[in-house]
Amino acid sequence: MDQPLAAMQPKDVQIDDLLLKRTFLEHLNYIYYGKHHLINFFNEVKDIAKLTVLKQALQECIDDTESQIKQMDEVYKAIGENPSQANTLSIKAMTLEAYLVTIKTGKTALEKDVFILFYLQQIEGIEITYFKVLKNLAKSIGYSSSFLDQPFDLAVENKLFFEQIYKEYIS
Repeated sequence: MDQPLAAMQPKDVQIDDLLLKRTFLEHLNYIYYGKHHLINFFNEVKDIAKLTVLKQALQECIDDTESQIKQMDEVYKAIGENPSQANTLSIKAMTLEAYLVTIKTGKTALEKDVFILFYLQQIEGIEITYFKVLKNLAKSIGYSSSFLDQPFDLAVENKLFFEQIYKEYIS
């Protein structure tokens, strides 16, 4: 007798490969198009940032993001898919909030830099989560997850780098 889904435990749920592949592709599309949006955002906040170290960190983030997009192009090629426009509303909302908080509120240059770093850490945290999800989905459907290692590692490195700069500001 089939159990109602609500009464089942996660280990009891069987998700077919087609659904897993579709879910994987949706997440991949989200992060892919989110990264395209982030390049524009990083360029905008780089112009707002005042401290040289933050400007340099943002340029490195732009370069890393462009590299991650190229790596993700290879992922699409490896799985025989093409990027498909995805709703990236949540990342756009966060970057809009970050932009408004740093620009429109009359903050000092130092306050703006600290807020930029705060939002950059949040963005990297989201990216880390998405890459973890993608790696787990890839494994579950038989894809190699190793092609996601480098983009994941870059997101972790960037988050730690922004945390380090942030700590220098506030200590």
